[in-house]
Amino acid sequence: MSQGYRVASRDVVSESFDGDVVVVDLATGRYFSLSRSAGALWDMFGAGASPASIGAAAGSDPAPIAAFAETLCGHGLLVRQPQGSGAAPDLSAIARFAAAGDAPEVAVFDDLAELFTADPIHDVEEPAGWPVVKQG
Repeated sequence: MSQGYRVASRDVVSESFDGDVVVVDLATGRYFSLSRSAGALWDMFGAGASPASIGAAAGSDPAPIAAFAETLCGHGLLVRQPQGSGAAPDLSAIARFAAAGDAPEVAVFDDLAELFTADPIHDVEEPAGWPVVKQG
């Protein structure tokens, strides 16, 4: 088996919108937009597939897949596991990965971090309400 990955914590959540995947780290308030191929990889990593198993199923070099997984680790979205879970990659995700035609990329945004990390019960200006965060 090879190096595996898993989603870093319960604070890391994702949603797919018409094939575009957005990942949010609720602890930091940063959110991430994944390219089409990166979204397919995200789904496979989350299901326990390793870069080696993904590369074998897709007929591609696993090194760039592993490099992308390490990029996601650097953003705190994935963590390394001693070895892959042995999960075979989902065939529909492999097909999405192969058909994407783009490199796996992630765009990072932190413009809403203050709102994501604010406590809507305790951190608001009472007369103004949510989403106005207390100053100071």
